[in-house]
Amino acid sequence: MSHPSPVDAGRPAPELAVRGTEPGAVTIGELAAGGCVLLLFVSEECPTSAMALRRLGSLCRDWEAAGLASAAVFEDPLEVAVRVARRLGWTGRVVSQEPPYQTSRAYGLVSVPTAVLVDRAGTIAGTVTGWDQPSLQALVASAGTLLGAPLTAPPAAQPLQKPGCSSKAALDQELAAAMSAPAGTDDIEEMFERGWTDGLPVVPPTPERVEAMLGGADGSESLGPVPPALGEATLARVAACAVLAGCRPAYFPVVVAAARAALDPAFNLRGQAVTTQPAGQLVVVNGPVREAIGLNSGIGALGPGFRANLTIGRALRLLVTLTGQGVPGKLDRATLGHMGKVGFCLAEDEEASPWPPLHAERGFRPDQSVVTVIGSDAPLSVSEHRSRTPEDLAHVLGWAAASAWSTNWWPLAEPQVFVICPEHAEMFRAAGWTKQRLRRFMFESVRKPAAELRRGETTPFVHAADPAALVPKWASPDAIVLVVAGGEAGRFSAVLGPCSGMGYEIVSREVVPVGR
Repeated sequence: MSHPSPVDAGRPAPELAVRGTEPGAVTIGELAAGGCVLLLFVSEECPTSAMALRRLGSLCRDWEAAGLASAAVFEDPLEVAVRVARRLGWTGRVVSQEPPYQTSRAYGLVSVPTAVLVDRAGTIAGTVTGWDQPSLQALVASAGTLLGAPLTAPPAAQPLQKPGCSSKAALDQELAAAMSAPAGTDDIEEMFERGWTDGLPVVPPTPERVEAMLGGADGSESLGPVPPALGEATLARVAACAVLAGCRPAYFPVVVAAARAALDPAFNLRGQAVTTQPAGQLVVVNGPVREAIGLNSGIGALGPGFRANLTIGRALRLLVTLTGQGVPGKLDRATLGHMGKVGFCLAEDEEASPWPPLHAERGFRPDQSVVTVIGSDAPLSVSEHRSRTPEDLAHVLGWAAASAWSTNWWPLAEPQVFVICPEHAEMFRAAGWTKQRLRRFMFESVRKPAAELRRGETTPFVHAADPAALVPKWASPDAIVLVVAGGEAGRFSAVLGPCSGMGYEIVSREVVPVGR
């Protein structure tokens, strides 16, 4: 596909829509007050941007003394920009632009880093895209000629040339293009070329499909910024992600509820999106909408085969990946990840459960349709066919979680999900066990001496405890989340690893109509 070209030399430099560390507007005139200005467009997650900041950063003060000001223009929040610039040794000005990256759009940015030289008259004197040391030397020499003073050139170092990364503004334009591509050009391979996939084929988000998904809703309505890169989650973007994921329009209210829940600051999606942990986002659906759209809560509830489950979970993950730029290997730094990060959606089997459903526990009416999002690692299957008492079964389930997150990092404060199969749930029903009793039993049963937990990495709590003290796996019974799902036959439950150290909260949102 074609991209806009950077603003040509000889044309007036577009004004800036950026924020700096000092009060007041940042303008081309103010930056170039002493002569010329070199704008270096960069972003945090781009390795080539980091190289440009590192190699040019130490030259900024010498340039400024000769009349060439320099400013790193980040496509990132200001606090991120300042931290990255300081770490990489950039000594020029630091400014930041927020979505929709108006300054990058105005300068026709295709990729970062891009260097733009602006002369005294506010005219663009030259541009260099990517890291191109010979071209940057020539650009700095041109600035020296304009100023009538020699300037220190970027030193020669390998590599002399390195391509940059896609500008976030350009990525935004690709989404717009994908949504308006003419018939015959929106094939699956083109979606791969644009990077609009999670590694699996997607459904091209044509205008007709996106409009059908919106169902008459205002596509410009915003749900807020999507961490980690803080792209704006308009309803149109969420609808495009739902189309890409393969959702039916009937699923869209559930997708929107999941997006609203995940974007709540209390959920700390940014922390989950950039961590080295494997954790993804589990979507649990309760209420009448389960039956209305065909969500699976029975056989294979955590596996493949059911469109609603897989595509709803996938739509949320595509929103994080495409709009939030939580791309594996870039901002998403998960060491391993897990397949639930493709899409992780579960409907609770409220009819088979002996307990109040999850959403009722969280303050909603049983007749409301509700989505709950929980940061979770991959599931561990727990086979237990021989228990004859609820105590034995609870003991096995609890100790199955003993190594979750870490064998020795006890206690865990973060929520940990247990998916209890119907046969196991029936044993607790027959014995009259409540959720509270099951949680309390597991909490009291799963304990180890502090001395044993001090082998390897452990918590300050363990270090402060008496060596003989018994330390619980969880900080409190409330950290144990119980959901019933699975086939009627087979005694296989599951425990999901927690998303630890994030300080996040479980968040629930009601499913409400969208559009008509």
